[in-house]
Amino acid sequence: MQLEPGDERYVTLDGVLKTPWSLLFMLLFFMRGYAAWIISLTFIEDPNRLLKFFYTSTEQFGLALLVGAPAMLIFVLLTQIKAEMAEWVRQAFRIMPLLLWFSWIVDGALLLSLVSNLWPAFSVVKALLLFGWLMAGWMLLFSRHLKRFNALIVVR
Repeated sequence: MQLEPGDERYVTLDGVLKTPWSLLFMLLFFMRGYAAWIISLTFIEDPNRLLKFFYTSTEQFGLALLVGAPAMLIFVLLTQIKAEMAEWVRQAFRIMPLLLWFSWIVDGALLLSLVSNLWPAFSVVKALLLFGWLMAGWMLLFSRHLKRFNALIVVR
């Protein structure tokens, strides 16, 4: 790993890369469809009724799972970060920004669908989802820690 001056804040004392909080936030935000799915599985009486609380149609639920799939892949890749990484991990991290942008765009379509279904009604949950979506886009554009994290993994 080629560390430059100032990169000490991106590495632990053991020399392992720290996972950026912005990346963890985005992964958890994008995988919220899987969380709703797991919650609905625990509702024994009627799992579909609980899913309809989160999503008004099955297409929206399918989009939520599509949004979370790249995030799940990136989460698995994060578990493979070690002092000596395999080449496939480095190669996979090359497409990490594209996967995050894909999730962000599809999530935007999902949120547009959710908001447009009940348009005039205001909901704090919808406002928080929109705020989280905008924050994720901001982090993808401007997070130096996220960009340097990816660069340190790919260059290794």
